[in-house]
Amino acid sequence: QAQAQEQVPFVASRTAQRELPKLLTMLRSILLLSLPALSQAEAVLSVFGHKVPDTDAISAAVVYAWELNSRNIPATAYRLGELNPETAYVLKTLDVLVPPLFGTLEPKAKVAIVDTNNPAELPEGIDKAKIHSIIDHHKLNGLTNSEPLEMDLRPLCSAGSVLYARAKARNVRPPRQIAGLMLSSILSDSLEFRSPTTTDLDKVYAQELAEIAGLDLHKHAEAMLEAKAQIDHLSAEELVMMDTKIFKIGGKKLRISVLETTKPAAPLAKQAALVEAQKKLVEKEKLDDVIFFVVDILNEAATFISASASATKLVERAWKVKVGKDGTVVLPGVLSRKKQMIPALEAAAKEEAEL
Repeated sequence: QAQAQEQVPFVASRTAQRELPKLLTMLRSILLLSLPALSQAEAVLSVFGHKVPDTDAISAAVVYAWELNSRNIPATAYRLGELNPETAYVLKTLDVLVPPLFGTLEPKAKVAIVDTNNPAELPEGIDKAKIHSIIDHHKLNGLTNSEPLEMDLRPLCSAGSVLYARAKARNVRPPRQIAGLMLSSILSDSLEFRSPTTTDLDKVYAQELAEIAGLDLHKHAEAMLEAKAQIDHLSAEELVMMDTKIFKIGGKKLRISVLETTKPAAPLAKQAALVEAQKKLVEKEKLDDVIFFVVDILNEAATFISASASATKLVERAWKVKVGKDGTVVLPGVLSRKKQMIPALEAAAKEEAEL
């Protein structure tokens, strides 16, 4: 019986032989029709956020890739670095695959950017890439492009907020996982609405997204903050680099690093190692300074840990304070790099230049 079954295809093939010319013509037509699709597949947009990615950069890349694909624009989300503990928790909780690590950026590669427009935070060669679009919530920061592009920059607390606003404008209800990513972006960047970057619209969006995602907003935020605080296994170098961005301030190249935690005692106990890590980073990356803050989320204050006399001078001028002999100073109410730290440091650098 088995042998008879094996012969069936060969019996059928005799009939197929008579139809072979027609089949070949059909296959040729299918192949020709497939060529545009194959060409389009080669031009799939690579979507990514900034280097040293945080929850918003990763989530927004996945969400924007979903939006683009829903608009029949082939796109794939990538990451430009390893996940931090909070982001790893979010993806695991929402059952979302970790985006692959982006490789080398080839000239004229088609890309879409989220959560930044700062060339210092993007892959080398970004100035030679074909930028399709930028979705961001930061100020303009020096990225240039040779061709027109789509830009959507809004004064909201996260790129996730901007992407949800775009979905609402299209009357599109995001799937549960996508809504969960958008919500996580808002909660992470706003520190559950504690940050001064939070707008009333962000709060409304978060409530709507929590309902769509089937998540308890406060419990999800608490779990994210708890995951963010799990840093005992990280080295001093990893702590300094966990949430960090490079800025040109007063003609100097500064890396502004922020460590947000509900348990500040743990990193503050590693002060000596953190100072040494900052000094090594300055030398390694040829920086002028690293400005490092440990942000106490619950008490809403930042502790500056100085690693140089020039960093101390800049912070003292920015906040009109005196850094202690131990190299630290607490800055009450300071939580946001975007809305508080950078503007204060830029104003201080400008003031110093005018003296």
